[in-house]
Amino acid sequence: MNVEAAEKEEKLRESACIGDLDQVIKLVEHDHVNVNSQNNINGWTALHWACKRNHIDIVKYLLAHDSGGVSEAPSFAITPSYLKFPVFPYASRDPVPPAIDSQHHAPALVNGHTGPTLRSDPNELVLKARVAYLTDRDFIEVELSRQTLTFEALLTMLTRELGVDRSLVHKIRKLPDTVLRKDKDVARLVDFQEVELVLTNRAMSSSSRGYASDLSDSFKHEQILY
Repeated sequence: MNVEAAEKEEKLRESACIGDLDQVIKLVEHDHVNVNSQNNINGWTALHWACKRNHIDIVKYLLAHDSGGVSEAPSFAITPSYLKFPVFPYASRDPVPPAIDSQHHAPALVNGHTGPTLRSDPNELVLKARVAYLTDRDFIEVELSRQTLTFEALLTMLTRELGVDRSLVHKIRKLPDTVLRKDKDVARLVDFQEVELVLTNRAMSSSSRGYASDLSDSFKHEQILY
């Protein structure tokens, strides 16, 4: 097999993996790439990847153009991580997202930064939360049921998870600079959105000494409404 043919076969497997049906059709019907061509390392075909990634339209197309003759894939003592937990960009949105083992991490783009995250429960909205103006700038991940995407439910959950008296909350800010005010604002939040509680200057009272040292200089920059 020449290099060009091998590259087109690899391109077919890659296109099947990321869900690019148009490219699959072009490679099969225009370039006459063998749909049953196998990777030299793991023996996987384009059909393997389409099934793994739940691209139903590509699975149907490949099955309709299957010429048969696929040899048994080689066996391994271990399953390589890139096979067990493959992560690739998608060329299209699938009605059913591919499943990822909930015990393992997969890279995700969150607020412009790539980092390890867990596949979230589809019934929960996962947010990154913190109290504004503290020395410790770290976020915690919190969950809000998608059945109760209301401002009141969000406020209740944030104050509970962050250990804040809700009477000290001045506003909820969606970073970098948007104030959440009503239920519709909350309904538009997406997974791993960063939010923070901005407290009133009553957080300086004796009932909240834990915030005093961190907030004393910061609140003078906030317009406090009672």
